[in-house]
Amino acid sequence: MEVSGLQLPIEHNPSINYEHINLMQTAGCNIHKLIELRRDIHKHPEGGFQEFETQKKLKAALFSYGIEEENIKVAAKTGLVVDIQGKGEVQADNKGIKMIALRADMDALPIPENNPDLEYKTTNSWAHMCGHDGHMTTLLAAAQVIANNRDKMPSDKTVRLLLQPAEEGPGGALPMIKEDNCLQDVDEVYGFHNVPNFLEGEVRVVSGPIMAQVSVVRINVVGRGGHGSLPHLVNDVITASAFILNNLHTIKSRCIHNKENFVFTICQVDSGFTHNVFPDKSFMQGTIRSYNNEVLKKIKEKIVLIAETTAETYGCKATVDVFDMYPATINHPTETQHIQRLAKQHLGEHLLSEQDLPLTASEDFSYFLEEKPGCFYMLGLKRPTDNTNKSLHTSNYDFNDDMIAYGGYFYTRIVEDRLDVKLF
Repeated sequence: MEVSGLQLPIEHNPSINYEHINLMQTAGCNIHKLIELRRDIHKHPEGGFQEFETQKKLKAALFSYGIEEENIKVAAKTGLVVDIQGKGEVQADNKGIKMIALRADMDALPIPENNPDLEYKTTNSWAHMCGHDGHMTTLLAAAQVIANNRDKMPSDKTVRLLLQPAEEGPGGALPMIKEDNCLQDVDEVYGFHNVPNFLEGEVRVVSGPIMAQVSVVRINVVGRGGHGSLPHLVNDVITASAFILNNLHTIKSRCIHNKENFVFTICQVDSGFTHNVFPDKSFMQGTIRSYNNEVLKKIKEKIVLIAETTAETYGCKATVDVFDMYPATINHPTETQHIQRLAKQHLGEHLLSEQDLPLTASEDFSYFLEEKPGCFYMLGLKRPTDNTNKSLHTSNYDFNDDMIAYGGYFYTRIVEDRLDVKLF
């Protein structure tokens, strides 16, 4: 299938009306160049607060759209805050909204890529296995259309682009808010995350919690080591740790009401040095992912109680440290209704869903929603004939380039609706 010179894959989703590509191209979006840019960023990924070259590439694209240098400001060292102000005649409107913000994250993950046949696979120790390369170029697709049609937008209205570093950690949203005041004068804020196992083109969104709060749990167990032939003379941290791990699993099944949605996982256990020596110490760590602060408090209390009492049974001592990271991403009801309404209107009701939400992953977009009304939604990438079980943060992931124009189109429709303008 071909739409205005853009070749679509044979396995594209037949439920999507690809006319949006024509609209985007007519409105000035160079989709081919954005795909090239996405693949270049994918090939040269950078980690959190190290996205200097990525920042340069984004600035070059924004300059090419005619966005003035004084409207492109560095934030959180490697991020950008970009204002696209209208140039049209000021008109009366009923909504009173003067500025909305759209966000994309920039950083890659410190994991290897396992896409051996990909021409643009990563060339270093980082990899865009969460699709932030696609998030950036999707936002640029909208930015190019908005910038090319600023004369249709009143001069008292502005679209702010938040190009945010370090979402994967340690977090770039909070410094952008607290140090760079990136939400000043913003009325509403919107963003999305791709999900490779949701159907291509689907928008999934729910009011209230859509992504979880995340807390890191670290447990240190101290005992007394010794020779492997004399277990009766040691305080065995490995056995103590094994029983701590086993007993922690009862928190969800026995300690918290089954209506509460949370995930607690231990993903690292480290102890010992060789085959015939009992070690003195053991370490384990994992995460709690929850949506309710009261439930989180109970989980923390149970972890401490189980770790300490179980360790004591084996003559050991356990200490527990819990570090709260990103809060839950909680969508505002009214702004969620806007996304649902616009998805039905412009994409089709069959591509709108609440299925499998909220997710147990976390996002520092949550900080933006703590400051301003807004909504964070999910955009599906999975082509109908794709039978592979790809997910975020896996080594064989890659962003679906067909969704760059699609996601940019939907961003632009959000801008039109919330600022009461017509860009197409």
